[in-house]
Amino acid sequence: MRCRPETDFPERFLDTREVELFQNKEPARRVRVESARFHGAYILIKLEGVNTPEEAARLSNFMVAVGPDEVIDLEDGYYHYELEGLEVFEPDGTRLGLLQEVISNPAHEIYRIDDLLIPAVDEYILEIDLEKGRMIARRPVYDDED
Repeated sequence: MRCRPETDFPERFLDTREVELFQNKEPARRVRVESARFHGAYILIKLEGVNTPEEAARLSNFMVAVGPDEVIDLEDGYYHYELEGLEVFEPDGTRLGLLQEVISNPAHEIYRIDDLLIPAVDEYILEIDLEKGRMIARRPVYDDED
């Protein structure tokens, strides 16, 4: 399978023995890795039981992740799975909704809170408290262009 790494530590896929396959953020299954190598910007992974291009194509919408015991602690920042599902409030306590998705973007990530998009920058994201399962964020205000 050809995988596009979405991690700051893609080299760990070269040493991992098992990965987890997810679809729609729900665990699908844990699979043994037979081999892995870099190919340009991608990682080619041979999974046990996936022997034909057709079998690999059935997994094209799956995410491949290392197991929880192989997650590297981040000194600065959060993994997407840690943020998704947090309740988001404005500084005055008004509930904005649930953080549904972290959208990767070249300039910075964007948090989708229900139908609201908030840039993941200090100007708007004021506090993240994983223990309490909440985030304090300022709703972006856009000037009229008229």
